[in-house]
Amino acid sequence: MRRNRGNRSEKGMKILDVAIPVVCIGIILFSGFNLYKIYKNYAEAEAIYNGIALYVKEATSSTSEDARAMEKAGFPYLDVDYASLLDINPDFKGWIYFPLMDLSYPVVIGDEDFNYLHVAFDGTKSSSGSIFIDAWSNPDLKDMATLIYGHNMKNGSMFGSLKKIRTGDVDVTDDPFFYYYTPTKAYKCHIFTYYLEDVRGKTYNCPNDKKTYDEYMDYVLGKNEFEGGPDTVDLSHRPKLVTLSTCSGRNSGKRTVIQSVVEDTYEYGDDLIIDETFSIPETADGQ
Repeated sequence: MRRNRGNRSEKGMKILDVAIPVVCIGIILFSGFNLYKIYKNYAEAEAIYNGIALYVKEATSSTSEDARAMEKAGFPYLDVDYASLLDINPDFKGWIYFPLMDLSYPVVIGDEDFNYLHVAFDGTKSSSGSIFIDAWSNPDLKDMATLIYGHNMKNGSMFGSLKKIRTGDVDVTDDPFFYYYTPTKAYKCHIFTYYLEDVRGKTYNCPNDKKTYDEYMDYVLGKNEFEGGPDTVDLSHRPKLVTLSTCSGRNSGKRTVIQSVVEDTYEYGDDLIIDETFSIPETADGQ
């Protein structure tokens, strides 16, 4: 008996008529759930850091003598409640403030490099994580080079706004400074390079003597995309370097890097700029 191929085709089409909408609905529901999770994570992180921001107040020269002194020295004045922030997190080391990017966050350091990759300042799990100093760097910027990491969040939070510098959406020449505040000192960091770096690039191999410093500087200047940036800073005395690093696209293996020199250091109480030029050790061959 010959089978009716027409009936088989009709049954197949009916199955497809049902299956395709079901699959589409499934995809929509899955995507919607993921969007909900992303939104929820962003909202939770925003709530955490909005609460932390209450411990820091921006002030002007009309507020206090301390504010007037710092402004005269060329530093924005931030009234940071260090004691309360240390009570919340003993790993708290300082506060980073980047006026041009509207970036203002506490900075922590962990026992290992990525302790705070998915942990917020208050210790809760968070996809936004924290702004953190490399575990091998000195949190008081006493090293020749200091690395500071933060997530490239899609909503622009954490270090998510830094990519705008490379894309040209923000002109860093308008205000090329960010600031790092500790309980005893404030540091003025002058941006002179930015570029795209490989996750295992030499940018993350910090120098520790004159020879490696000069080699390091040759490398970063060779990658630099900031036209004229190096000409705006004095590199002759081998100043301290502070590097901000963030991801450049998910799973890209690339990092957006913003580099600066510590141009000035302000010591609280003395109302002055201090010279923190460090003595760079010689290499074994005396270079």
